[in-house]
Formats: sequence, structure tokens, C-alpha cells
Amino acid sequence: MQLISNDYEYRMWMMEAYFCQDSIEGDKLLTEEELDDFLFEYRPQEYPCLGTVTPSKITALDYDITFFYRQQISEWAKSMGLLSIR
Repeated sequence: MQLISNDYEYRMWMMEAYFCQDSIEGDKLLTEEELDDFLFEYRPQEYPCLGTVTPSKITALDYDITFFYRQQISEWAKSMGLLSIR
């Protein structure tokens, strides 16, 4: 799980968490254009958010990308008594 504040953090997080690549040069599975298209398609709706990459329950050897946004996290915090309900 990662706190993501902007497009740059999203891209860096996805490269590490989803594509399992770091700054080491090597063969790439996607062209830069394909990578940009993929990242655009799966980008979060807004920042900040929490992002998770988990093994897919439907497709073997695939991963699910999920984002949690401020409103959902606030609701969870209220239900756990961490924030006062107004």
C-alpha cells in the first residue's frame, strides 16, 4: 500500500509495485508509448490516494490495482472512532 500524491509518484510506484522494475536498465516488456497508455488507463481518479497492487483473484499471474480515496478513508476512520463524527 502506498500513499500517492501526484502523477510522478503514481508512475514511480507502478514501475516498482506493478511492473517490478527499478532504475536498473534492462529489457522492457512495453514500449514507452504502450507504458504511457497503460499508466493513463489505470491512473487514479484523484490525488492524494492510497494505491494497492494485489494478486488477481480472477486471472492467474496477473495483478489488480486498487485505489482508496480521501472520502473512503475518512469514513473508515470515523467508523473506527479515529475521527469525530460531525
